Amino acid sequence: MINQISDPFSNSSFEYVCMKASYPAFIIVSGIIGAILFVKVNRIRFFWAWLLFGVSVGISFAIPTSSSFFAILLTSLLGISIGLGTPACLSYFKESVKIENRGKAGGIILFATLFGAPLIAMGTSAFDISSNPIIFTLWRAWGLIFLFFAPKKDAQLESEARKSIPFISVLRNRSFLLYFAAWLMFALVEGFGMVVLDFAAGYELLIMIEPISAAFATLFAGVLSDWIGRKRILIFGFVSLGIAYATIGLLPQVWLSWLLFFVIEGVALGSLWVLFMLVLWGDLSTNGSDRYYAIGETPFFLTEMLYLFLTPYLALIPAISVFSLAAFFLFLAVLPLLYAPETLPEKSIRERELKTYIDKAKKVKEKYA
Repeated sequence: MINQISDPFSNSSFEYVCMKASYPAFIIVSGIIGAILFVKVNRIRFFWAWLLFGVSVGISFAIPTSSSFFAILLTSLLGISIGLGTPACLSYFKESVKIENRGKAGGIILFATLFGAPLIAMGTSAFDISSNPIIFTLWRAWGLIFLFFAPKKDAQLESEARKSIPFISVLRNRSFLLYFAAWLMFALVEGFGMVVLDFAAGYELLIMIEPISAAFATLFAGVLSDWIGRKRILIFGFVSLGIAYATIGLLPQVWLSWLLFFVIEGVALGSLWVLFMLVLWGDLSTNGSDRYYAIGETPFFLTEMLYLFLTPYLALIPAISVFSLAAFFLFLAVLPLLYAPETLPEKSIRERELKTYIDKAKKVKEKYA
């Protein structure tokens, strides 16, 4: 919808940049505000108000407008309607799912998202600017149905939600800063994405492989992170993505290298997203997980802004050099992870290993009994 209302404006115009940048910027700002409000109000009422606000903003896009001010206002409100309740939702996810099952649950959620979003986009691509807002508003509104089934009084979750911590204490958490530095580095590298896609002209069919491999990677990475820990999966994701960029830098004219690049990048993206978006910040927090999520999610949305501001400068750099630069930053991002602690408790890892060993022993016993 943002793309549709920004079409009348030139890509280099001030209005266009404001429209594109206001959406992720207001997601970040409203997420922090939402984390503050969340501890002051009833949880379920907060979710009701958030979804109803999102429905009203969505339907507002159906109003015809040629005013750049009104278009910027709509994109800003849309950002607020997304960001305001996101930390609260993720906090609820953290409190509702045990730490040893959090990767698996997060993988299922992102798997459904990565497969569902393209289908919705393709289904609505044929509709015009007046029809799409209605469709997306209905899609947003049906989330209200699930609130009827949400626990009205969950003493444990409600008490946990009201334990507030200052934002500065999140920034003083050494483990959080190490993981956040790696996540931010990844977001910076994703700013190179536009240049990569421009350089991949002629390989459009191969590009479609990336979201598919990313979707399946969320499942495998989520399950594995519950078994062997989060840190190993993250290091694997960064190193594999760095190798993918380095391969393209060395062999940009070979189609097989592009195939490997999009497959590996999809696997790396899925692995990193499921942990950085849904799992890690909940693992690191004991109280005030909504504030950890509010700050921890910011690099993901910063990527959209980086597309706007970095692309003109990256265009001055030879494409081959961009790939090498991306590979360098990705390998550099591994350094904070080497000093970061494992967030999955050692006890959970050992219990799963012991359970696997016992199951194998039972099968051997049954075989030779």
